[in-house]
Amino acid sequence: MTEEANAHHTNTEMILSPRREVLAGTDMALKVEVSCPSGCDLRSGTVRVIAQDGTVAKEVPLISFEEGINGTGEFALKAPVEVGECTWNVAYPGQEVGGVFHHPSSTQFSFTVSPHPTSIAVWNLISPIALGNRFKIKVGVKCSVECKLTGCEIAVYGQRGRKVASETLSDLPWPGSSALYWTDVELEAPCAEGHYKWRVGFRDPHLEAPHSDASYRFAFATARPPEHILTVHVTDKHTKSPIEGALVTIRSRGTPYRARTDAGGVASIGVPTGEYNIYAVKHRYADFNTTVEIGSDLDLKAELLLTPPSQWGGWPNR
Repeated sequence: MTEEANAHHTNTEMILSPRREVLAGTDMALKVEVSCPSGCDLRSGTVRVIAQDGTVAKEVPLISFEEGINGTGEFALKAPVEVGECTWNVAYPGQEVGGVFHHPSSTQFSFTVSPHPTSIAVWNLISPIALGNRFKIKVGVKCSVECKLTGCEIAVYGQRGRKVASETLSDLPWPGSSALYWTDVELEAPCAEGHYKWRVGFRDPHLEAPHSDASYRFAFATARPPEHILTVHVTDKHTKSPIEGALVTIRSRGTPYRARTDAGGVASIGVPTGEYNIYAVKHRYADFNTTVEIGSDLDLKAELLLTPPSQWGGWPNR
């Protein structure tokens, strides 16, 4: 009876638990409170975070005592790197305080460990590409928690999923980015004219923390090699002054060729023989379009009409 009378039960609670889903190897934030019915000060004790395999992941002191509640304060703990469901325990191991033994108590918390999400970017793709020509694209991969991906491999897959190229990612991130690791990839265009959708793939590189696979589809067109040069001179219809930065698009059977005018208002594009729809657009001007048959080098004038200021606000900056 004396021993039982000199013992207090305790209660352990999670005040701050990890999110239901956590990324492998990242920090989890926790906070624990321990109390007994008599409101004893247990700050000489600790709580233990016990992993699923029974090992003690962390031991944390009770540092606060307020209104009969003992607390750890917020602390960080690394999530496992193994993907899957986890159930861990937080235990107060019990101790004697002021001649009174305080019984152990514990509580559980569960979470799911997930791989790091990754994403792919593709840029520097110029379309259309001459039949059978070699061309280069830039490919970048980024981890959501900015892991270093140096030396990891990306692969490019063509028609019917056939692997056509692979490269390893750079030592340093792309300039101006924090963790976009990149590479140049040289490819060969198909020999048949048309539109194509190829895919860049990134597979889990088996780093310390697992990463999800990522995939990105990019599209391009192939066309006959250029035979003639179309030179478009874009000017203001009233002032006759050249317009810099106008977008010139030349389209035949759905295949677009594009260029921007220089400081002299000139854009030059190489195209094969054929009939083309030609467009010139610039913010604050009405669009220009015409159709021409190109069988030799050709110079074309495109005069753009400035629109009233009331129509400028909703236009994109083209």
